[in-house]
Amino acid sequence: MLVEMKSPAFMDHGQERHLTTFHGGLNVVLGEEDGAMSIGKSSSLLAIDFAFGGDTYIKSDGVRHEGHHTVFFAFEFKGVRHYFARNTSDGDTVFFCDKDYNLTGAKYTKEEFISWLRNQYGMEYEGVSFRTVLSSFFRIYGKGNTDELNPLKGIPGQNMEKSIATILTVFNRYGDIQEFRDSVTEHSKRLEAFRDARKYQFISDLVGGQKKYEENLAAIRDLELQLATLMEEAEQGHSEEEIELNKQKAALTSEKLNTENAIHTREMKLRLLNMSLEYGLYPTEADMSALQEFFPEVNIRKLYEVEQYHQKLARILDAQFAEERTAIEREIAELRSQWEAVNAQIRALGFVGNISREFLNRHSEIKAEIAALRTQNQAYLTQTELQAAKATAVDVLKRSIEDILREIEDILNGQMKEFNDSLFTTKKKPPQVHFSAYNSYRFETPDNTGTGSNYKGMLIYDLAVLFTTALPALAHDSLLFKNLGKDAEDGIFQIYATVASELPDRQIFIAYDKQGDCRPGTRTILEANCVMRLSKGGGELYGHPWDTEEDGNGNEL
Repeated sequence: MLVEMKSPAFMDHGQERHLTTFHGGLNVVLGEEDGAMSIGKSSSLLAIDFAFGGDTYIKSDGVRHEGHHTVFFAFEFKGVRHYFARNTSDGDTVFFCDKDYNLTGAKYTKEEFISWLRNQYGMEYEGVSFRTVLSSFFRIYGKGNTDELNPLKGIPGQNMEKSIATILTVFNRYGDIQEFRDSVTEHSKRLEAFRDARKYQFISDLVGGQKKYEENLAAIRDLELQLATLMEEAEQGHSEEEIELNKQKAALTSEKLNTENAIHTREMKLRLLNMSLEYGLYPTEADMSALQEFFPEVNIRKLYEVEQYHQKLARILDAQFAEERTAIEREIAELRSQWEAVNAQIRALGFVGNISREFLNRHSEIKAEIAALRTQNQAYLTQTELQAAKATAVDVLKRSIEDILREIEDILNGQMKEFNDSLFTTKKKPPQVHFSAYNSYRFETPDNTGTGSNYKGMLIYDLAVLFTTALPALAHDSLLFKNLGKDAEDGIFQIYATVASELPDRQIFIAYDKQGDCRPGTRTILEANCVMRLSKGGGELYGHPWDTEEDGNGNEL
């Protein structure tokens, strides 16, 4: 638990405030009896939240007016104290300290520190984060979670489904539905994979609806009738086997002709290469003599010099031609092997009857159309099955959440009734939470919608969660008590006072003022649990107020 906190920014009549020590149970930041404003009550609670890893303090009035500063604090678990420092200018780092709050050089990231806290408090639950759970019950001005009409909304902008996720987490029931969430995720992935396969045309991308499916069935029946008629109108009756054999033979014959053409083309190229290698690409000595006979003035010496270069070039070309001849000969051998294989397949088919090409073409067209329509319909059926499987998984998940929420509802409502009954001598209707669906709830005090009743309901709800879960701490700012009736206020403080004995490892932090208006019993509780006292005239959290103007000499106006 949090056991102490200090900061050089926290002042008391010109001196740095003494170390604030905390204990199990109720811890009170006590303001003045007249309810003086701007003395730092909310800021002190935000600083405590800052020690628990929160960030709201960084943007608070305290930091805005006083500038960035370091907050030093210590937690104690199993008798061992752990000392830390965190600066508002670098909220993402938490530094280790020795017992005198000297930095040791070691540090955590904020996420590592929060994970450490989560582990120390034994709240390594599945679901929303430890900070989300804790912050939902630190109801401090500036955090945006003091809506008395919607106490389950712990984070600004949080919808009902996320609020319910927080409840499931703090009751450690989120893991009970993880199997069902995994099932929804798996079915969603399958459906997405199917859609991607269609998108990239690995399968038919034509997937119509039910109407298109039925139209395709009708078209398939019509095409099958055409196919039957085609078979009947043929000069000779042909079985499907004969038709398929004819198609195979036609395809093999076409492949054989293509192979023969490829062989012929490469043999012509081979003859040209052989001619080039046999006769050469350069003139002979006889060619030179004949040239001088027709052109007596020609410079034979120069021609021979040029010819020597040509001979060198020809030797290079001869090597290239030889390589190309080898490659072509290899290709011809492979093609002849393919030709032999195809010819063997044709011979193996033997005589398969004489079926006209027109018949074969029309038969292939109809069969292809039927196959395409069946593929499209199968894609529709597959998509429908995947969608139905996902919908079923979602429905099972919703029902499992609703079953758990009904259990939580009974626990919370039972505890809130017990607390509410303790507030009044005459029993009054307690606040109630009703989970109407997996993502919907209603919080109310039946037949009582007054402001005081709503704030009382929120405080009782928080206490019910504290007493029925492993929630380690909660914080209530002074504004939450303003509208309470005396009986309700006395009763709630009586509950606060029992925490130290019934839940010694839990903590409640509250800010309170106008204690002069309290009844004696409540005032006694406040004074007995006061850990920090704030006042005007130098006793503010930072040693001075923010709401007074000063003249040029620093004197208040």
